[in-house]
Amino acid sequence: MRKKFIIGLFVAIFLVLQIWCSSTTLKYPYNGIYLSLNDQQMWVISELDQDGAASKLSIQTGDQVRLVDGQPPELVPSVMKWRVVEKAHSIEIERNGVLHDVRIDKKSDITYDVVPLVEELVCLFMAGYLLKNMRSSGAARLLAMVFLNMALIYMSRGASVRGDMVGKIMIVDFLMLMPVIFFHFLIVFFKEKGKIEWSSRILKYLYTIVFMAAAIRILYLYPPLTYMLYHYDGVFTLSFFIIGFLLNMSMLSILYFKIRKEQSYMSSIIKSVWLSLAISFLPLICFSILPQIVIGQRIINAVFTSGLILIFPISFAYLIASNQLFDIQLIFRRLLFAALLAIAPVSVFTGIFVFSFRDNTTEKEVLFIFIGSLSLVSIVLYAMEYLTTRLEPFLFPRKYILQSALKKISKNLGTISSFRELKEIILVDIVNTLQVMGGAIVFQYKDGAEIICEGDIDEDEIEQLLHSAALIGHPLYSCMEMNRNEEYTSYLVMTRKRTHTLLGKEELQWLSLITSYLEVSMENVYLIRKLKVRLQQLASQLPTETTAQDVQWFRKIMFELQEEERIRIASDLHDTTMQDLFFLKRKLAALGEKNKDNRDQLDQMINFVELINASLRQSCFELNPHLLKEIGLTQTVNMFLEKEAYATPFNLAFSAEHAQPQVMMDLPTQRHIFRIVQELLNNAKKHSQASKVSFKIVETLHSFCLIYEDDGIGFDVNEIRMKEIGESGMGIEQIRSRILHLDGELEQIAESGKGTKLIITIPHKEVISA
Repeated sequence: MRKKFIIGLFVAIFLVLQIWCSSTTLKYPYNGIYLSLNDQQMWVISELDQDGAASKLSIQTGDQVRLVDGQPPELVPSVMKWRVVEKAHSIEIERNGVLHDVRIDKKSDITYDVVPLVEELVCLFMAGYLLKNMRSSGAARLLAMVFLNMALIYMSRGASVRGDMVGKIMIVDFLMLMPVIFFHFLIVFFKEKGKIEWSSRILKYLYTIVFMAAAIRILYLYPPLTYMLYHYDGVFTLSFFIIGFLLNMSMLSILYFKIRKEQSYMSSIIKSVWLSLAISFLPLICFSILPQIVIGQRIINAVFTSGLILIFPISFAYLIASNQLFDIQLIFRRLLFAALLAIAPVSVFTGIFVFSFRDNTTEKEVLFIFIGSLSLVSIVLYAMEYLTTRLEPFLFPRKYILQSALKKISKNLGTISSFRELKEIILVDIVNTLQVMGGAIVFQYKDGAEIICEGDIDEDEIEQLLHSAALIGHPLYSCMEMNRNEEYTSYLVMTRKRTHTLLGKEELQWLSLITSYLEVSMENVYLIRKLKVRLQQLASQLPTETTAQDVQWFRKIMFELQEEERIRIASDLHDTTMQDLFFLKRKLAALGEKNKDNRDQLDQMINFVELINASLRQSCFELNPHLLKEIGLTQTVNMFLEKEAYATPFNLAFSAEHAQPQVMMDLPTQRHIFRIVQELLNNAKKHSQASKVSFKIVETLHSFCLIYEDDGIGFDVNEIRMKEIGESGMGIEQIRSRILHLDGELEQIAESGKGTKLIITIPHKEVISA
C-alpha cells in the first residue's frame, strides 16, 4: 500500500510538472533577448538568439531597452532574475535617439518547442518499457531512472529558456543528477553481468552534493540574490556535469585495464561502453558546455548536441532487452561500418542541396540535413538485413518462395526412410515449387535403372536417354547428378516449366542446393533399403538356424516393428481416407435430395463409395484386429474367415473345438496366431489352386492347436522356399519364425499334387480357468 502511494505521488508530481512546463512552452514564444547593463547603467540588448522570436523582429544587438510591457526593465521579473526578456508582449527600444515600439507577436523556432518534446517522449517510452518488461534487473531499473531523468531535463528545457522559475530549477537539478545516475547504473550493471565489484561509497557523496545544491537553489525565490546565484550556479552545474562524465570514463578505463586479460568478453563490453559513452557526451561537452564556460558562447546549440546523449541509454536498453549484450562490439562495429558507408552519399546529397539552395540555406539547416541524413542512412544500412528478411515476400517473391520451400524440404528430409516417401514428400514439393510439368529421381545401377516420377514426365524416354548417356545436357530436361559410387548413380531430372520455358539461373542454383541436401538423404535411404533386405533375409533364415534361440530379441523386435507399422497405416486410413469418403457420401446424399433428376446416378455413386468404404474398413481390420481384445481369438478368426469366404476362389470352412474350458491367451500371442491365419489364407489364394480350404482350432487346457488343410497342388516339404526380397507376404519361413517365437511346433504333411496339411501347436504359458 505504501509503495503504491509513493508511486502515485511521484506520478502526480510528474503530471503537475508536465502540465506546468508544457503550458508555459505553448503559451509564450521563446524570445531569445539577452540584456546587460552598459556603463551608463542602461539596459541594452547584448545577444539575440537566432532561434528565438526576436530574430524575426526589427531589433538589433546594442539597442537600448526602455520599457518592457510598459514597465522599466528592472521591474520586470525575467530581467530582474535572469537578464532576459521573456513572457513579454511588447518592448520599447531606443536606437540612435529614436524610440521604436516593437510588438512581439512572432513564434519561436520549433527547435525549442518540438525537438525537446520528441526527445522527452522517446525517454518516457524507453523508461516505461524497461520498468514493465525487466523489473527483476536492478541495472534495468536504474537505466529506466536515467531515461526518466533525461525526460525531466527535456521537459523543463522549453520552460527554462522562457525564464520560468520551475523550469530553471528543474533543468540544473536534473542535469547535475544525470552523470551520478549513470555512474550508479554502471556499478550495478557490471556487478550483474560480470560479477565485477566496484565500491559504491563515492555514490553517497555525489548524491549528497546534488541534493545540497538543490536545497541551495531555494534561494532563487529571493529576487535580489537570484541572478548572482544563477550566474555562478550555471558554471558550477556544467562543471559538475563534466566531472561526472570524466568519473564515468575513468571508472570504465580502470575496469578495462584491470580485467582485460581475465575476462575477454567483459573487457569487450567495457570497451564498447566507453566508446558509446564518449560518442553520447563528448559532442555536448566539447561544442556546447565547455565553450559556454570558457568564452560564454556555445559553438553548437545544446538542443542538438544533447540529443546525442540518447545514443548510450537507448542502445543499452535495446541490447539488454534483446539479449544481445555480449554482441555489443560486433553491433557497434556494424554501426560504424554502416556510418562510413553512408558518409559518401550523404556528403554528395548535402553538397547538391547547398549548391541548389545556396541563397536560402543557413548553416543550421545544412548541419541538420547532413546529420539527419547520415543517421537515417546509417540506421537503414544497419537494419538492412532485418528489413530485407521482413520485406522479402514483397520485394523478392520468387526468392522467398524458393527459400521457404527449401526450409520445408530440408525439414522433411529428416523423416524420409523409403523411396515411396521420397516421392510423396520431397519430389512433389520440388515439382510444385519450380512449377514444372514433371520431375524424376533416377537411380542407375550396373544392371538396370529405377525411376521415381511425379507429374507429367515420360519415364520410358528418361530411361532411354539414361542408357544412351544423353540425359545430362538434354535441351528439354534439367538434369543434375546427385550421387555416384560403385553400386549406383542418382540423378534429379526436371522437365520444362508449365510456361514451356527452361528453368532460370536462380532456380537452377536453388535446384543445385537441393541436390546437395538430397545427396546425403538419398544415400541414407539406399542404406536403409539394403539394411531392410538383409534383415528380411536374416529373419527368414532364423527358424532353420540351430542358434535361433539366441536371437529371440531380434525376432521380437521385428514382429513389434511390423505391428506398429500396420497399426499406423490402419490409423491413417481410418483418420483420413475413410473420413473423406464419409463426407463425400454425405455430400452426394445432400446433392441427391436437391437434384431429383439425377437421383439414380447419385445413388449408384453413393453405393460405390460405400463399397470402397467397406473394403477399406476390412483392410483396417486386417491391419489392426482390434476385436481380439473385445471378443477373443476364436470369434475374431471366425468373423475374418466368414468375410473372406465371399471373395475366395475356393470353399472356405472354419471350426473350433474346446475339449477343456476355454483358455484365455495374452493379446500378443493372439495377434501372432491371427497373423499366421492371415498368411496361410493369403498363400492359399496365391499358390494352392485348391477347391476346398479349412481351418480348425482345437484348444486344450495345456496347448492351442491350429490345423490348416487344403486339397491343392501341395509342395515338397524338403524344399526351402526363401522369401524373395520385396515380397509383401511373410512366407512359410516367416510363419515358422512366429511359431518358434511362441515356443510352438509346426508339423507339415504335404506332397506335390496331394494337398497340404499344417498342424501348429502352441503351449499355453499360463492356465487361467474360465
